[in-house]
Amino acid sequence: MVDFWWRLWHLPLLLYLTGLLQFDLCSGQIQVQIQEGPLYRVKGYPISISCNVTGFTGPSNRDFQFILKKPNVELNMISTSDPDFAYGMFSGRIRNKEMYIQRLSGSSVLLTIKNLLENDAGDLLCETLHTGGAYYGDYAAETKLNVIADTLEASYSGSPSQSLSEGDPLQLECQVSSQTFQHTHLSVTWFLHGEEDEIPRPIITLDKDLTVKPGAGFEDGYRAGLISMDKVEDTTYRLKMPQVQQSDQGKFFCKAIEWIQDPDRSWTQIAHKTTTACDVEIKRIVAPDAGSFSVYLKASKGPLQEGDALDIRCGVNAQNLPGHFFSVTWLKNQQKVAHIGSSGVLTMFDSYKERENAAEMRAVKTSHTDYLLTIRSARAEDQGQYQCEVWQENMNEDGTFKKIQKQMSSPETVSITAKESDLAVVMEMKDAVTEGDALRVSCSVSGFKGPLSVSWQHKKDSGASFSDVISLTHEGVMRDVGARYQSRNVQTFHSPAGNFILELGASATSDSGEYKCIVSEWTVQSNGEMKKANTKSQQKAIIVNSVESLMKVSLKSRTTNVPIDSPVELLCTVRGPKVSLAVRWMFQPRNSTVQTNILSIRHTGEITWRADQRNYQLSIQQPSDTHFTLMVPRASKQQEGQYQCQVDAYQKDVQKALKNSNPLAVIVHKPVSKMSLYYSPTSRLETTVNTDVKLECSVTRTTTDTSRFTITWMFGSQMLLTMDLDAVVKFGPAAGLEMDQRIRMEIRQKQDFQLTIHQVRTSDSGQYHCEVEEWLQDPLGDWYSLKKMSVSKELVVKEKEIKLHVQKENRTFNITNHQTAFTIDCVIDSQSSDKSVFEVTWFKVQEEEGPVSMFTARRDGTLHSAISDKNLLFGRPLATHYKLTVPQSNPTDMGQYYCQVEEWLLTANTWKKFASDKSGELSIYVHTEGDSEKQIDPLGITLAIAIPLICFLVLVILLLLRKGHKKKPELKKKKDCLWAEKNGLTLVPTCD
Repeated sequence: MVDFWWRLWHLPLLLYLTGLLQFDLCSGQIQVQIQEGPLYRVKGYPISISCNVTGFTGPSNRDFQFILKKPNVELNMISTSDPDFAYGMFSGRIRNKEMYIQRLSGSSVLLTIKNLLENDAGDLLCETLHTGGAYYGDYAAETKLNVIADTLEASYSGSPSQSLSEGDPLQLECQVSSQTFQHTHLSVTWFLHGEEDEIPRPIITLDKDLTVKPGAGFEDGYRAGLISMDKVEDTTYRLKMPQVQQSDQGKFFCKAIEWIQDPDRSWTQIAHKTTTACDVEIKRIVAPDAGSFSVYLKASKGPLQEGDALDIRCGVNAQNLPGHFFSVTWLKNQQKVAHIGSSGVLTMFDSYKERENAAEMRAVKTSHTDYLLTIRSARAEDQGQYQCEVWQENMNEDGTFKKIQKQMSSPETVSITAKESDLAVVMEMKDAVTEGDALRVSCSVSGFKGPLSVSWQHKKDSGASFSDVISLTHEGVMRDVGARYQSRNVQTFHSPAGNFILELGASATSDSGEYKCIVSEWTVQSNGEMKKANTKSQQKAIIVNSVESLMKVSLKSRTTNVPIDSPVELLCTVRGPKVSLAVRWMFQPRNSTVQTNILSIRHTGEITWRADQRNYQLSIQQPSDTHFTLMVPRASKQQEGQYQCQVDAYQKDVQKALKNSNPLAVIVHKPVSKMSLYYSPTSRLETTVNTDVKLECSVTRTTTDTSRFTITWMFGSQMLLTMDLDAVVKFGPAAGLEMDQRIRMEIRQKQDFQLTIHQVRTSDSGQYHCEVEEWLQDPLGDWYSLKKMSVSKELVVKEKEIKLHVQKENRTFNITNHQTAFTIDCVIDSQSSDKSVFEVTWFKVQEEEGPVSMFTARRDGTLHSAISDKNLLFGRPLATHYKLTVPQSNPTDMGQYYCQVEEWLLTANTWKKFASDKSGELSIYVHTEGDSEKQIDPLGITLAIAIPLICFLVLVILLLLRKGHKKKPELKKKKDCLWAEKNGLTLVPTCD
């Protein structure tokens, strides 16, 4: 029992855990991964981007599609499942196989674009298609692709062909450079394409990490020192082969590759260039049939100290070699020092050129078989193992020389000890300077007695060797500017304070590194010649910071949340070196992905406006930092969004940096409304039908004097009418097809709005709401809503009170003479409205048939008689007095008579019967002759005489009128009375 309750208590938990385990076992979370960005690739070169998906169930093969997202559009590129997926700009490239997807596995693909275009830049989205069921996970991932310009350059500027003999040295140079803003590395490889080679073979490579690697088949020559590669200065890559062989014949060229490190830390090749080739011919040397020679080397005997002279003599012991010439090369530690060719031309190598120019070194041919190399003032660095290399050469008919055979001398070691001296050198310089500024290095010298000379050297990094910059002789002559500094403003001089100064006019980032100051003291020898006595040097590192690394751009403001029509001031601050600046102000509206340019200021001062200049103001200040201020004098809602400034730095019209500030959001909100409405103390209005009702809606207070309003009248929950900002009125559903004829909207004053309902009906009763919305116009002309308020009024329309009353007096009239007339009067005592019209009908009550209509005076003034055999007389002496006369009575006229009055009112252009009432009854008794009971009635006698007389007079008048108007019966108005005749019936005048 306990176990049962325990299970029941934990049942929800067990169900949850069961579902969780089933979920974990049965399905995973979809996760799409694309190569991490941002990726920088060069226009015109290929790119491959991988994309894969994990955590899916179902079929092993997933479908993918790639979409390129631009700031305001998404472009379909390519899909594994839909061949018509691509937009037109990509479909042609897909058909030409310039863009394709390669499936690496069922869940992984590789997008390849063979030739990148500028328009391929953007956010690249990789999606895997949903295969059904619930969505779970991320079905898409994106990376940013930047397409940059191709700035890689590689060139070979030497002779297009060379003719060498076996054993001759070969030296080739190519220049490689790149101006890419991104941090990239370069690798350079020299290739040889021999006559029997199907493809070029790499000889030697200086890799992107500055390591040297020999190519396949050239490893032995590299280890033996017969192949080497040096980077000279920043852009020159030199291939050196001291002794070429017949197998080295072919076309030599170099290939440069630019590499960039992606965010995943992998290095990717983004550009490559190949130089033109140099066609090298190697002539085979044929040994002579007779004759031989040997070579020996003699060096000055020691011990030698710094400043002593060092002679290294090369001698040739020749036998049976008439007509032959010799070329001699001095080597120190297997590196060339000097060379005298068969024609006697002297060549100094590397740093020995400077010493030869300074008269420290010279090499001469003292005889046909004797060659002398002299170092007049030896340095400690001159010690090492020396050797002579001698080639036997023959002169060709064209004056060139052909190598025959080579001999090497035995090596000899020369030792040089440092000489005690008080000469001291202290180097002074800043630790860092800014790109473009002058780089100044000072060398302070002490403890010297004689004249001084100085040589300046530089190396870029620890793995490189020093190269010459410039030198100053002990005579004060500036000379020997290094090849890299030929076009630079470089100079050295001896300051009045006794220091040696090196100055570079405009430093570059490539000038970073270590500088060495080599100072030599000179003494006068007994023969009067100057001799270098002591040499001291010191080196120190300096960093040349790029303008881009020092420049900081920030955007800030104290007015980032302002009401409409208020000023906004944005301050773009640029900190860094004093250089020429260009600035671009950019704006991205709220809820938009498109960034537009407001204005641009070139570094030369020209301003280009892209937005309406009237909406912005600009100022520039340059205290310690440069401040670009953009002001919006009267902010509009359209100017709400994200602002950013972009600053370019220029030195001598060359762009050195491009920096974007932080984005800054500006919010422009509506001002607080001050509008109020008039509220009536009574919210109920009562009236009667057919009256005109006026409903008031007044604004008692506005936010500004320029406020405008839209008015909407609601009847219940439906719109009756609305008036827009231009006072145009439109009717709503509540007006219907009829009410819009009875309602009118008018503006009585600027802020007083009145609704008039004409001829109200009971159906007009209900709740009326006046909704007032206040609008203001922003500085750009847009109207915006500020506040909406409403007031209500209940309208109650009641029917009018019925006041119609007809006299109810019952009368009896006895007639003894059959020709006696009688009149049935119909007098209206009261009516409901002064606009009422009446329709009167006389009835005779018959015992068996009930009331029978006799005559009707309709409300439109027409008359209708229901009795054709009697000439009934109708009269209307007053507007409320109607009478009907029977001129000649007979016994059949005996009975009860009364009139029925209907009251009509005009409601909404429609006549409506409003009330009805009837008169009292007139009882007519007609007595026949011989009636014994007949009594003489004086009144009857009088009537009997008067009625015929009256009828005669009326007949005469009618005959006179008829004589002048023999037309169809009509109504004629004479003064205020109506006359008529119809069907021979004579009528009395009726008056309103």
